[in-house]
Parts: sequence; C-alpha cells; structure tokens
Amino acid sequence: MKSGRRSRYENIARALITSIPDLLASEMKVVYDDKLITCLSAHVARSIAKENQPVVTAINEAIDSLTRDDVNLRKLASELVEIDDRSLLSRVLIPEMIEIAKQRHPHRDSSIDEEVLKLIDVLYPLARGEVIDEPMVYGKYIRILFVLVARPEKIEAMLEPHVSYVKHVLRKYQGINSIYILAAGKKNVVAAKALKMLLEAELKSMNLEPMLRDYEYEGRYRDAPKMKLYLCKIKIL
Repeated sequence: MKSGRRSRYENIARALITSIPDLLASEMKVVYDDKLITCLSAHVARSIAKENQPVVTAINEAIDSLTRDDVNLRKLASELVEIDDRSLLSRVLIPEMIEIAKQRHPHRDSSIDEEVLKLIDVLYPLARGEVIDEPMVYGKYIRILFVLVARPEKIEAMLEPHVSYVKHVLRKYQGINSIYILAAGKKNVVAAKALKMLLEAELKSMNLEPMLRDYEYEGRYRDAPKMKLYLCKIKIL
C-alpha cells in the first residue's frame, strides 16, 4: 500500500503533467497526439518541480510507465532532455508547436505530429553541437531553416557562405517562414550577431519582411555546464 505522502507526490505529478498543455496552449491537446503531448508535458513538469525531488521522482516514474513499451517514446524523452539543456525546448520547439496549434485548431492531422518529430530530430543534434547536412524542416506546417555558426577564426570568410546558403535555400524551398541562427561560445556569438545583421539586410533586399528576436544566455553545451549561447529567430512575414 502506498503511503499518504507518496500518494500526494504522485497526485502533484499527475496534476502538473495534465495541466501543462492548458497552461501553454489548450489547443495543443486537440491538435497533437496524446502520447507526444504527455511526454512533452512530463518533461516540462520535471523542470518546474526540479527543487522538489519526491515530485520529480513521481514524474520520472510516470515517464517510465508511459515509455516502457514504446522505444520511440523512450527516444523522444531522452532527446527532449538534451534539447532543453541548450534551451531549445523553450525557445524553439514549444513556441513553434503553440503557433501551429493555434493556427490549426480544432483540426487534427497526423502529419503535424510527424513534422514535430522531424523538428525534434533536427534540434537534437544541433543541441549537441553536431553538424548535419540539411538542418531544416520543410513540411506542410513546419518550414524552418537552422544556421549553426561554428568557426569564428575568420568571421568575414565564414559568414558569406552562410548568407549564400540561406539565399540558396530560400530560392529552392518556397515558403520557408523562419530562420534560426544558433551559436555557442563567446567568439561564435559575436559572429552570429554579425550574421544576423547580414541576413536581415539580405532578406530586405529580396523584398521580404524579416522580424527578428534574439537571445543571449547560458546553458549546457557538450561537456560545458555553463556556455555562452545565442539564438536568433528571423520570422519571414
């Protein structure tokens, strides 16, 4: 028989997991797959309750129960941890999911879940600092390009290929609506800020309307617990 205290912690964990979609955007529960939302909510709940270890334990048990017989959900739960370490969960994944949910509600389309999982598959290696051949998602609902700034030794020589690449992608893939610039480390952050200004000017010269928002913060990156990180979202209107 469970003790009253343990039962209370489990009730708190359950309440957190259940309420988080409503706190983020109630439309998410209609638009997305239940297990996807539960897995995401459990991770957010664990972050909220991180100072209360008994509640965190109860949330971990809930995640284990949810993912025990589903290898894909176990993979998803593990990837969300890495993505959140670089703050890409709160700055990329969740905002994009909320925006789509509000646009699509109350209509349900399973391809939305597939595109969100594709986005997670791209964010995961980027959060780990890995270079991927095609850092983008080009679907029906999600059309995002990522630019990872990584070699600051020769800023001018390094940034021009990024600008050319973005122009190439925009010509090849019609309808890209967001570009994210990512950087880690002081020198890379400086380079990324320079790239932001270059891309803004370039997009305007293409008769596009970029809307920029950037963040400079600290987070876990590779083996460093506190690395200077940078993210800029360029929304193309």
